[in-house]
Amino acid sequence: MSSSYENLAFQRKVNAALTAVERILAIEKKPLIAGEVEHTYGAKYELVNSVSNVAIIAYMNALEKIGLDADVLKAIDDSTPTTLCFDASTTCKFLEKKVVDVPMDRSYEQTVETKSTGLLGNSKTKRVSKVVQHIEEWHYKVETSWCVSIYSAADVAQKRVLKSRVGSTTLITQSKEMPLPEHKDHEPIELSLTWLMQQIDKTPQLTSNFRVNVEENKTKTPRRNEATQNAIDFADHLKGWCGSVSVFMSKLELDILHRHNPAKNEPKAKISLRKTCNLGEKIFNPVLPLMEEGEDVQKADGTEIEHKSVLRLQSSNSEGFVLSPNDITKLLNEHVESMAAALAKVENAFPPDAQDNIVAVSEATLSLLTVHLPHLCNNFLDSMAYVENMMEEQLTAAIGKRITADDLDTFVKFHNARLLCRVPQPFSHAVRRPKHTPVGLVSIESSDDEHKCIHTHTRVVANSTLKMPLNAATVLELTGKQYLHGWLNHRFERHHNDYQLVSRARQFSAYILVIGTMTGPNSIEPKDAIIVQNKDEVMIPLLLNELPTAKEFKDAIKSLSPEQQSFARAYRSMQLQSSVFGCVVIQIKPQLEALLGLPQNALDKEMKLTQHLMELFTEYQVPSDLLGYSGRSEGVALEDKLDNVRTNVKAVTDVIGGEKKKQMEMAKAKTDMAIEHKLQNNFAECSYEPQSMMMSCEEACYDDSSDYGGSSMASSRHSRAAPRMMARMAMSTAPPPMSTAAVGSRNMIGHRSLAKTVPTVASYSAKVIDAPQQQQPTRTEIVTDFKGKTYLSSDIGTSIAKSDGVDFTLLPQLLDAAVEKTDEASALRSTIIKTGQSWLRNRQENLLSGLKLKRLLADELKLEKNKAFDLLDALSRSGSLAIESSELHVIVAVTHCFEKDIIGTIIQDNINPIQKLESSTLLFASAIHGVDARDLIKDESELSRLEGQNPLLLKDSDEEDEMTRLASC
Repeated sequence: MSSSYENLAFQRKVNAALTAVERILAIEKKPLIAGEVEHTYGAKYELVNSVSNVAIIAYMNALEKIGLDADVLKAIDDSTPTTLCFDASTTCKFLEKKVVDVPMDRSYEQTVETKSTGLLGNSKTKRVSKVVQHIEEWHYKVETSWCVSIYSAADVAQKRVLKSRVGSTTLITQSKEMPLPEHKDHEPIELSLTWLMQQIDKTPQLTSNFRVNVEENKTKTPRRNEATQNAIDFADHLKGWCGSVSVFMSKLELDILHRHNPAKNEPKAKISLRKTCNLGEKIFNPVLPLMEEGEDVQKADGTEIEHKSVLRLQSSNSEGFVLSPNDITKLLNEHVESMAAALAKVENAFPPDAQDNIVAVSEATLSLLTVHLPHLCNNFLDSMAYVENMMEEQLTAAIGKRITADDLDTFVKFHNARLLCRVPQPFSHAVRRPKHTPVGLVSIESSDDEHKCIHTHTRVVANSTLKMPLNAATVLELTGKQYLHGWLNHRFERHHNDYQLVSRARQFSAYILVIGTMTGPNSIEPKDAIIVQNKDEVMIPLLLNELPTAKEFKDAIKSLSPEQQSFARAYRSMQLQSSVFGCVVIQIKPQLEALLGLPQNALDKEMKLTQHLMELFTEYQVPSDLLGYSGRSEGVALEDKLDNVRTNVKAVTDVIGGEKKKQMEMAKAKTDMAIEHKLQNNFAECSYEPQSMMMSCEEACYDDSSDYGGSSMASSRHSRAAPRMMARMAMSTAPPPMSTAAVGSRNMIGHRSLAKTVPTVASYSAKVIDAPQQQQPTRTEIVTDFKGKTYLSSDIGTSIAKSDGVDFTLLPQLLDAAVEKTDEASALRSTIIKTGQSWLRNRQENLLSGLKLKRLLADELKLEKNKAFDLLDALSRSGSLAIESSELHVIVAVTHCFEKDIIGTIIQDNINPIQKLESSTLLFASAIHGVDARDLIKDESELSRLEGQNPLLLKDSDEEDEMTRLASC
């Protein structure tokens, strides 16, 4: 639809023209604008044909006045391009120089006395003299020459002149400089008439034969088809040609009048080319989207009316809604008559061509026609836009509202639930153990205010060991459940919805979230990780990067060299493999129980112990061997095992507390000595106690061992207040640089630098020292072969085919190959999912405060990842202990792309998005679930309907499709 089209303004213009139409036609006729007449869809094609033919005839009626008459039309060869050209040139020649006396407004009065000897005596006479100014004038002869011609192909020399004139005038200036160039050839203004000539049938009479080919594959709607688009393009070009010619004529007149500056004032011309603008707007415009009721059309008189146009209207078998040929002929005759009346007014108002004038009848006629022709073009363009807008209004009236992409998304969810046996489920998964309350929730939601959860085709995959490297020396083995999710997203035009991965935890609960990319059938490369605990809400933005479709990719590499094509294919293969998004959820409590040698559910109610264990692992990197159950008997009661773990935790915290106290005492001593030495040098006369100037640091230390019944790490002391004078002196003198230990004592709690002191705990635990050392795990590395496939070095020599899981990285390639064979080849795009660089986290610092939103940037995300990896390293004993309480969620995403918005897709492209999304859903769900598309349809009646729409997708074949076979493994 044209961006300049205004529906209400156009309807008002058509309704205003209906008064003249009713006067022209018979009294019993009552044509209406098309939207007010009940009609069929085929009648819209007839309306477009009728309006287009009327516009073509109206164009020719105006061009005939320029000289493009019937004889010229018959002589034009339709097989070659035809061009209408406007040429113009200007010359300026010096004639003479004159001096003109111009009286001034000022005058002088002089009295003359005459002596006489007569009786009357002397006499006085008054004489008035006027001032005259001598002004130099330069006279030039300005001559303009223009012509409108037509020629075929590139044979400009054999052009046929349709209308031309040479006009001249005398231009007077008071300057010696030339007012205009001595000679100037203006740039030709050309218009291709090839399309217009192709619409004219010359045998046996000149008729307009425009018609939309409904059977053509490119024909979408009455407005969106090749024939109508060509007509619209010609109208745009004709309007541009007329505008350029009109501007040239007006500018030429204004330039000469502006430079004409004689010494004596001359009467101005009574009329200029501006008057033609008003006359051009008053000419009757027959290009109107009108229809009649079926009964009114049947009343048409069979007698053919004499036509006054250069072209006739070709008769057609219409459905009886558009105006009859006789009625259209009447409107075109009125157009010819009103245009002749306007030209007659021009002829009377402007001087004849024979006189020496720049602007005469020919210039005024050309100006009038170039003003009227754009009005015809605008009415045609608005009529085509009106037809499309009419369909949009009818669709809105049928539905009851203007449909949006959100409305379609709601309907698709409802429709899938009714159509499919395996209905897409919301991607919202509780983090929980069987028969336990969930500790959190992981979901993918929209980033808007509604926070709608996406729906995915979900498949539970047979469990297999998943390898996840933390570093070059540590590879985790995850043996938990695995899920495959297929996310079919859709977008209209360039509008992208924003989505985010949301991870929530309950109070006194914690789990680890790891995000990465699948690199093989049983391996994932972690990109980000975070510990979610104690009512945390982490919002991770997801970036969707759409890849070109298989068809677009093949079209793009057609003209490349074999080497370039090989590189492009290899890179696309890598892109498709990297588009598999993986999300791993690892529960902490179950793994802590396995790590510490405790039975299942032992830590369910040990909230404080769990928190301290996590702190020791993440903040101090304490080896798990120092904390686990150190007994060897299996018949020990649960409480005894927990007491043993608490004792071990207390022993470790005592060591940490002792190290803290020792470092703080050293820092305090160094600080006291530095201050005392400084003050003794500066204030020898002052006597004071250095310790009175600082607060005891032990009071700020938190003793973790006190939670398990141990003595306090630091005794309570009353701080001694220093005198105000001493405090000011201490503040005014800076102590010398503090040692590393002193600096560390300021922020001892939570500082990871204490990890280096933890190994001294071994001296306090004889059981740990006497225990046999565990064998170190075999060093495993990630290896990449020449094909670009990654796997573990420990798996070298093992066949990939032995894997009992699904090779998730192959799914995008298999899906890409399957899509290429269907009608959706130009719509479905594989989509890479990545996380954004800025996360949001809602965290409650303590139970008495509220949630506080904080943005996590790259540096903070790196710290969170390191903290999570440290905890994973401890929970798995550096990869030697498998992690059972884990879930892998693999997401394969594709996007169905529509070129226009939803209204444009339905009205302009004549596409049913529901039908297209049905086909995409069946194709995508078939690949995800590893079954035939026929087996996904719930109702047999729906299967019969879809077989007619998608015979290739729903073909009944005994042989298993390659995509299904490989996907199901």
